[in-house]
Amino acid sequence: MISLEVSGQAARWVFCLPTSFIGLIVSGCTPIAPTRSTPQPPQTSLHQVILKRTDRTGQLLWKVQAAKVKMTDLRVVHLNQIQGTFYHDREPIYSLQAPHGQVYQRSHFIQLQGPIVVRQLRDRTTLRSQRIQWHPKSGQLIAQAGVRLQYPHFELQGQRLQASTQTHQVHLSGSTTVKWLDRNLQLQAQDISWLPHQGQLQAYSAMPTKVTLRPTSKSPRNSVVWQQVQAQRVDLHVQARQLIFDQSVAINFSDSKMQIKSPKVVVDLAEQRWQTPQGMYVHYQGITAKANQGWFTPSRTLHLQNQVHLQGLPQQAQLRTQALTWNMATQDLKANGNLVYQQPQPWIRMTGTSAVGNLRQQTLEVEGGEAIAEIVP
Repeated sequence: MISLEVSGQAARWVFCLPTSFIGLIVSGCTPIAPTRSTPQPPQTSLHQVILKRTDRTGQLLWKVQAAKVKMTDLRVVHLNQIQGTFYHDREPIYSLQAPHGQVYQRSHFIQLQGPIVVRQLRDRTTLRSQRIQWHPKSGQLIAQAGVRLQYPHFELQGQRLQASTQTHQVHLSGSTTVKWLDRNLQLQAQDISWLPHQGQLQAYSAMPTKVTLRPTSKSPRNSVVWQQVQAQRVDLHVQARQLIFDQSVAINFSDSKMQIKSPKVVVDLAEQRWQTPQGMYVHYQGITAKANQGWFTPSRTLHLQNQVHLQGLPQQAQLRTQALTWNMATQDLKANGNLVYQQPQPWIRMTGTSAVGNLRQQTLEVEGGEAIAEIVP
């Protein structure tokens, strides 16, 4: 049922034209010759109107106040300068402002045209869009065109949004973007889902998504500077302040020209540290490194563990070991455990328990083993 209030008086709204309006049309009629033009339906305009929609049990679904209401037929009511509230299970969920809107007599939903501002009353988030529909029976809020969903610490943008009061989830699609306002961090994907009760944001793309991280003026000097991270799936856990990149992960470091690839990367945003629990591949100025595990710390040191293998070292050498630390600022190397170093020209093979070296100076010292060299005159 839809009820309408004008000047403080309520009446049941059944989309019938007022009797006085019909009488005015009849009394003003004069017999004339019939014309071929199609008669236009009569119109009724009201000002400062409050409209309420309830279901069969009397439960309030939405309530809006419009500065002007125009009824052009028995099916559609046009609203101007709208303010109101959307309800679900007798609880106010959204407050809204919109310049235009329509109500359909035989359906429960209401649609608005923008620019629209909708505020979530539970968590004080703000939604802005050009077109919005509210479906109270299913608890679905649908927004299209210029969608912006603003939270205290991040902002979601996309072409289409669908929010559910039943599942408490928000889904965006169509060139979606997430911006972290306090970290100057941006994520782009095809689809993004926000689960507020779990404090988790999920992004997915058929092709790898793009995450751009830029340093801010407040970033510490030893913070890790990433130019770009790509993955097919990205999960953000807000409370844990943790980013998880999954499937076809590629990380580019803007200041060292290093690229790292891995099936999965877990980033601790608070400590500026990331780790790869499922293996990694490193490429740096012709040098490649493989390991089963690895992590990067704010001291700008790369740690590799378990079956570490370096290729492309000076003199076309390669190194195998169980643990390796690589300082990206100084290019110092430290290796430990079952170390094997080998180069083809001149042929040298060294084994040991540990080694230290520097890539810039092209030096390597092996301890705790033996060295075999073949010198060709």
